[in-house]
Amino acid sequence: MEGVRDDDRRQRRQWPRVMFTITGVAVAAVMTALVIRSGGSVTADGYISTGSPRTVVATVAPAAPLKQQSADEVPVRLESGPAPQAQTATDLRKIVYTVDGNQRHDDPVTIIYADATGTLQRIENITLPWTLTLTQEVPVNYVMASSRGSQVNCWITDAAGSTVASQTDFATSATCNR
Repeated sequence: MEGVRDDDRRQRRQWPRVMFTITGVAVAAVMTALVIRSGGSVTADGYISTGSPRTVVATVAPAAPLKQQSADEVPVRLESGPAPQAQTATDLRKIVYTVDGNQRHDDPVTIIYADATGTLQRIENITLPWTLTLTQEVPVNYVMASSRGSQVNCWITDAAGSTVASQTDFATSATCNR
């Protein structure tokens, strides 16, 4: 009978440990879901950082009507010339991931990036500089580089060549997302 009581006591002492473990797993799952949903990252103090603001792409509206000329304005005569060249359409979904830095010869770099469908891909033993151009099917742009001791930086550039996200502090890891 004494052995049965010891087993009951032992089970009652383990109950708080089990609940603490379950709570920790649940909190980690919720934080991971928030980071994925917001497109940000969790800082060391537990806050979610969304990094740079997301870029909103707008379409061009029809031109506004011309302003009425006042009596004080002098009309300008325009000379006719060749017709303006048609602009080529820029694919706004095209992005370029770039990772560069000061890589040691004995330190391969690992890169994780979101592919055209938003799925994370991992590639290892990369030699810098590294560049990848994608046409995104979903609005997820993410690239992360890590090393054991090399200094790495990352950039995400849009179709117009503008930098939309970057981390350039020459750390052993760099993360860019928007």
